[in-house]
Amino acid sequence: MKCDSSSKLGYAPALDGLRGVSVLGVMGYHAGVPLLKGGFIGVDIFFVLSGFLITALLIREFDESGSISLKNFYMRRVLRLGPALIFLLIVFCLASYALLSKEEARKNYIDALISLGYFSNWTRAFLMHRPKFLGHTWSLSIEWQFYILWPIILLVLLHTLKNRHHIAFIASAIALLSWLFRIYLCMTDIPPERLYNGLDTRVDTLMIGCVLGVLLYSGLITDNIIRMLQKPFVIITPVSMAGLLAFCALAKWRDPRMFYFGFVLVELMVAALVLDISVNSRSFLRRLLSMRWLVWVGSISYGLYLWHYPVYRAIARLGFDNLILITIASLTTFAVAALSYYAIEIPVLRLKKHFTYSEDINDIQQIDAVLSNGGKCTTLG
Repeated sequence: MKCDSSSKLGYAPALDGLRGVSVLGVMGYHAGVPLLKGGFIGVDIFFVLSGFLITALLIREFDESGSISLKNFYMRRVLRLGPALIFLLIVFCLASYALLSKEEARKNYIDALISLGYFSNWTRAFLMHRPKFLGHTWSLSIEWQFYILWPIILLVLLHTLKNRHHIAFIASAIALLSWLFRIYLCMTDIPPERLYNGLDTRVDTLMIGCVLGVLLYSGLITDNIIRMLQKPFVIITPVSMAGLLAFCALAKWRDPRMFYFGFVLVELMVAALVLDISVNSRSFLRRLLSMRWLVWVGSISYGLYLWHYPVYRAIARLGFDNLILITIASLTTFAVAALSYYAIEIPVLRLKKHFTYSEDINDIQQIDAVLSNGGKCTTLG
């Protein structure tokens, strides 16, 4: 089943803009900005985007080549995510060696190894070990674990099921089971750390993006459906934006209501915004998020996410007040993230052309460019 013309979306700068908003929210949350107490939901925005874009990429490859090269997919992910993370960890370990006591440095080396192995979500979930300066890598771990599993599952489904509605249904069922499992654990007084950091209890956010990717890139959302959605978008988009702003200002990640229904509402509102950006030719949100400065922030958002947390924690230890901390830490984070992006990430990404499925790689790279230009957190988170 080939993609409908409506789903041949290419690179959408507004999606980078959305990622830029997300990472700024996460940075504000970790900086203690009063109006961003719920800025952690930026990670959930990253998750939905990652599920959507990865699924779009994989389905496009399957429809154009008849299969999916898992080796090439994993190599592209390694090239995208690995170098910037390794750069951070090397600097982190060298700084620990030079500036800290042997005991503190040893703990940081352990944290670096856990982060490099993408295990930090599970060490946090089971309260075994919480990295002090690298605690934010829990979201990178969830995304990497998702990258390992979902392409294999999707490849089997694409070869087995001819009806893409069935694939969308299975992806929806996975999301629903994850949500129900989270509710069950919450009802049994499981610690919030387990609920927040586990792949099994958070994968619904990624899977909502996957469902949207299946629907759009399999042509299941037709031109007629898109035309029917034009008027509802006028209401759905502003309501979703207002809802996300409310969560960003008021939400608390330990609040049981977030695990019962809060995160589900967030991911559904994000999916609505992504759909609006992707198919609504009249979208004011697309124009808003396509502002050049915001797209640029989104383009370096992976580096911003990687560096902001250890930089904020390090500067906070120096005893600056909150305003000075935010200013110095943010400027430092932007400088290092830009250096990482232009000096490390872009040069390495040129190697990705060796791991594409087609001689004509321009079309597929337009979609992958959104992933290449942005971060994970989408660790969030």
